[in-house]
Amino acid sequence: MRAYAVERFSAAPAILDLPRPAAADGYVVRVTYGGVNPLDYKLVDGLTPQSSYPFVLGLDFAGVLEDVPSSERQLRPGDRVFGIARTHGSYAEFTAVPPDGKAEALAQIPDRVPDHQAAALPMAGITALGALEFSNVAAGQWFAVMGAAGGVGGYAVQLARARGAHVIATVHRDTHEAVRLGAKEAYDSLDVDAIDAIKQKHPNGIDAVLDVVNGPEAIRRDAEILKPGGRLVSTLYAADLPWFAQRRITAQNIASVQSAHGRSVPPPNRAAACVGRI
Repeated sequence: MRAYAVERFSAAPAILDLPRPAAADGYVVRVTYGGVNPLDYKLVDGLTPQSSYPFVLGLDFAGVLEDVPSSERQLRPGDRVFGIARTHGSYAEFTAVPPDGKAEALAQIPDRVPDHQAAALPMAGITALGALEFSNVAAGQWFAVMGAAGGVGGYAVQLARARGAHVIATVHRDTHEAVRLGAKEAYDSLDVDAIDAIKQKHPNGIDAVLDVVNGPEAIRRDAEILKPGGRLVSTLYAADLPWFAQRRITAQNIASVQSAHGRSVPPPNRAAACVGRI
């Protein structure tokens, strides 16, 4: 099969002819679409070595099941499915998801959802959902998404709104309208200091923040808008947990991603929340 793969650490990716996954590898999927995430190009840039080469790039996918494990009772060959393929990669004609892959994901695509939309959901959607779960975002609470127009931020806005939360979004002016459908308040970070604007509007603080854009220094300003007992999530591993704890804020660094072949991307001394099957 043809696959977009890397033959050695830091090498340029190329289209290679590689063996097709076999039924022994688990759920074998004929890929129709592969999703693109920041981790994909970071791996190309040499973010972390892999345990074996060549390795196929890509994680998110949508496609059609070709083979299923003998223990499977719900999915059948021919079913449209989507998910995350960390072991075999998704930028290929075929990929596979191990039957016991706790850090991988597979689910049937609803009839009303086209393949190209399903392929854009898994990693960003699971990361957003994990952030909301950790933050205990609930109806009536105020929840800010710093960087709301990206993949994770966009899903977080919609999921929080579906839970009945009041969403505050920070965006750039060219993406402002993209989040207005889900956000009760939106601030253009190129025009205003979003932290100051939120403090003015919510002097007693808000309940939770998801920050997908700020680094270790800038993210500390999020403490200015959180009430005592508030929750903060960073997807960039930027939150200094003890620093926020001293300010009565529960912070967490999360990810739902690993590199190919199961290597963890974040440094091992930082906690990751990897979500399994969709």
